[in-house]
Amino acid sequence: MWREKYRRCADPEIFLGTTAIQTLMAEVASVDLGTEPPNLSVTLDEVSAWSDEQRSAYRELTDLADRTEASETLAHALLRQSGPLASTLGAWLQGMSAPGVFEDEVHLRILALFADDIGVGGPRSSRYDAFKVLAAQSGRPELAVDADELAAERPIRDHMFALPATLFAISRRSDEFAPLIAGIDVVMRSVGMLPCWEALRASEGTAAEWARLDLARSTGATGISAPLDVSRDVAGKFRATGEAARRQVELGAAWMLDALRSWNALLLDEARVALHPRRAMEQLIRERAREGAVYHQNFRMGGGDTLSELLERAKSDPGPLLKELAATRMVKPGNAERSSLVNGLIGPKGPMFRVFSAADVEVISKWIDSLADPDPDPDPEPALPPVARVPSAPAPDVLDRTDEDGVVPADIREAYFVLQGRVLAPATRDFAVRYVKRWLGRAKRSLGRTDRSLPEQWAPTGLRPWLLDMHDKHGDEFETGRSGDMPSREQVVDETLQLAPLTLIDGSWLQGFTDAGLATSRFGFPLFETYWDELGNGDIDINHPKIYRDVLREMGIELAPTGSREFAYDTRFREESLERPVYWLCLGKLPHTFMPEILGMNLAMELSGVGGSYRTARRFLKHYGFSTHFVDLHNTIDNVSTGHSAWAADAIDTHMRTVSKLSTPAEAAAEWERVRIGYESLAPLPSSTIADRIGDRFLTTPWKPRSHGGSLFHHAPVGVS
Repeated sequence: MWREKYRRCADPEIFLGTTAIQTLMAEVASVDLGTEPPNLSVTLDEVSAWSDEQRSAYRELTDLADRTEASETLAHALLRQSGPLASTLGAWLQGMSAPGVFEDEVHLRILALFADDIGVGGPRSSRYDAFKVLAAQSGRPELAVDADELAAERPIRDHMFALPATLFAISRRSDEFAPLIAGIDVVMRSVGMLPCWEALRASEGTAAEWARLDLARSTGATGISAPLDVSRDVAGKFRATGEAARRQVELGAAWMLDALRSWNALLLDEARVALHPRRAMEQLIRERAREGAVYHQNFRMGGGDTLSELLERAKSDPGPLLKELAATRMVKPGNAERSSLVNGLIGPKGPMFRVFSAADVEVISKWIDSLADPDPDPDPEPALPPVARVPSAPAPDVLDRTDEDGVVPADIREAYFVLQGRVLAPATRDFAVRYVKRWLGRAKRSLGRTDRSLPEQWAPTGLRPWLLDMHDKHGDEFETGRSGDMPSREQVVDETLQLAPLTLIDGSWLQGFTDAGLATSRFGFPLFETYWDELGNGDIDINHPKIYRDVLREMGIELAPTGSREFAYDTRFREESLERPVYWLCLGKLPHTFMPEILGMNLAMELSGVGGSYRTARRFLKHYGFSTHFVDLHNTIDNVSTGHSAWAADAIDTHMRTVSKLSTPAEAAAEWERVRIGYESLAPLPSSTIADRIGDRFLTTPWKPRSHGGSLFHHAPVGVS
């Protein structure tokens, strides 16, 4: 079923083969992925014409609803069936940011678009969250849930999950489909607000949340004032990189328009069904016929067939059953209130109580009331256009089919290179999990061995008091060490160089929190905002990796792009300088598997230099005439009052409060230990056994290297960095 594919593709750790994604794409749109698509400008002209045409179609629908006093019915139908697509607003961009493009200006602009879409800086502030508010205000609170829960909402037709599932799937492979995603984005922002939502806003909407559903308008969360202009510019930058990228952008745009047409036609049909009592009743019977056919073998209807036999036929043709049901004594045509089918059989005291939901009973009642007209118009709405094709769901295991096993790194340098991208193919994921577990094993042995560890127990009062104590400690250590020996210029330069593999991927442990669901959660939103800060809030001039490169250039050091093989194999780096960065790169791709550990490690990292080592580094850099901008910046934004350290502590407290409410004390204690181990993992104490030291040299098992091309990192930079 499409809803199951949607649920699975909402998982930030899923790996999807390119063939699987192309299979999904082929089912939801009729665009031939192997043909030459139309020019982008032609597609965007078609987008404009289509939007105008559909606005008219929805105006006709709302006019009909007004005339038949069914406006609320129409609103509920449109909100319910459009919910899955609403959950993807902007989410097709969620995988576009990766360590290897941290300094790429175009990818920074893409990240800015995504940050605007999710309302960076606040929980539950995304465009989809605005949709949830509107749904709740309209009497549909069951739609105000996260994407994985929305899949369980059975009144949403399965085929309405097809396009959203595919958009989530494409977002998981932005290493392969980045230009195509740029084409998708520019189409969706050219549409702006979907015509179905424009119709609802025009008929009943005064809430401010409506504006947030317009992808062409900024949410106000970032400095972006015109998202459509940014999207057009991004698409143009991709197209300018070569013919292959141009074709992918234009293919993405053509595919998105065709997919949107199909999705919208299905939505219109669902809306028309909701406004037509007989069609709504037919749909209800068709959906419930399978379970009902199991019973009623002994209940014979007026035509001679048993109710079970009629229900069996109703799976494909509910007409005969409805005709016979309307002729029974249980139905008083034109008067549902006096019909025993409603107030007796399925009522509170009837033998079929709770078999039908309140919404189902409403459908049944409206159908009975409509029977007052002896010759009702069977289809007052125009026939569906030919494009209204229900996408057939690919085989259940299509998401698991892949020939892309991935690379198991042979050494620490290859690991650093391979992990620069966003995706973890199966074999690479196995390596990453092993690496993290071994690293955390060392961290666990560090628990309680220093006075910097997190408290043994988490207290409901939170971590802020402990955080202030640690800040005081850092300050005391700085004052005590001020008179210490000044390292040589060569030592300062060498240490700055050896930190480059770590610092140039600053924030990489949080890249999993660019997932739309995590980035807007109560505990995840400050982690995304931290990530957003590390990359300069979309501005290359304050991008932290770029600032660090500026310091290196002052020292006469020029390095290759971080995502290149040349960088990972630069012999100026000692191999031990790559071990912790590889841990970060692994951790950032596994946000669900190692969520507590990431929370702990994030606090350790953000707190590590505040008040102490950043000030010490500043003294050394200033002494030799180097810029102190990098350390000055971090000593302020990582502060323990309103900065990254405070956010990190608050994220942990929010998570632990939730865990404590939903778990046993033993389970909550186990979760807290994982957070503590994550905190220690920033800098585990040296291993105490020879076996550990050997294993820690490179945390993997022997293997036979696979051959691969010169660039495993397909997530290539687009702009000028």
